[in-house]
Amino acid sequence: MRSEEAARKWCQGIGVEIGAFKSPIPGITPIYVDKFKEYANEPTNAVYYGDACELPFENSSLDYVATSHVLEHTANPVKALVEWHRVLKPGGIAYMVVPDKHHTFDSPRETTSPNHMLEDYLADVDDTDPTHIDDFVYGVDWAEFSPSDPPEEWEKKKNELAAAYRKATAENNIINIHFHVFTRESLLGLVERTNEDSRIPFRWSIETSETRFPEETPNGILLVLRKPGSPSLIDSIKRSFAKFRSSNYPILENARRFE
Repeated sequence: MRSEEAARKWCQGIGVEIGAFKSPIPGITPIYVDKFKEYANEPTNAVYYGDACELPFENSSLDYVATSHVLEHTANPVKALVEWHRVLKPGGIAYMVVPDKHHTFDSPRETTSPNHMLEDYLADVDDTDPTHIDDFVYGVDWAEFSPSDPPEEWEKKKNELAAAYRKATAENNIINIHFHVFTRESLLGLVERTNEDSRIPFRWSIETSETRFPEETPNGILLVLRKPGSPSLIDSIKRSFAKFRSSNYPILENARRFE
């Protein structure tokens, strides 16, 4: 299935895309949020500040939350799922595309277990966590990760990058790496593991999952989750007219807008 076809099917009404940067999900018109106003010296495609674990929206206010190649950059994926559940209405959709380790530069790395991610949630880990620095820097397929670097320079580049990340986390600054590594089985296992844990304040129903997604760049896993419950008739009508309500977003009063 192509990306636009899947997004149009699942992401209807008023929703948000997190971390779109220069590659927004095609076929939808969400509210864009990002943790950075600029990235790599270029402006992000965002109106409001927010990240996967902290969104500037009211409880039960959105029809969908969409992300593409974001969850792996989140040190605390379970906390992200908790936050998405919070902002979604009953019956709302969490639409995510996550890189499949088998088809990316993460292929040599060990798949992150659901139990590890659950422990990260219980420890309230954030993006200053240094735990996965060495695994990321020295574990990826460097030829695919940085193909412009000649092999004889890889070791030097790795050491410099690892040192920069360690310095950042020592100063309590966030880092931007693939903290976690996923397969379809581990992603589904994460949802199933957390669904059965009484310490986690959410339950999801799994609508669909697909490997080699999207058709045009088949290196990801599509996972679509639904927050239990049925939307009210009023909410259904509102979704039908959402494209005419672009100025009426459920933004929190203290939301920080990018200017």
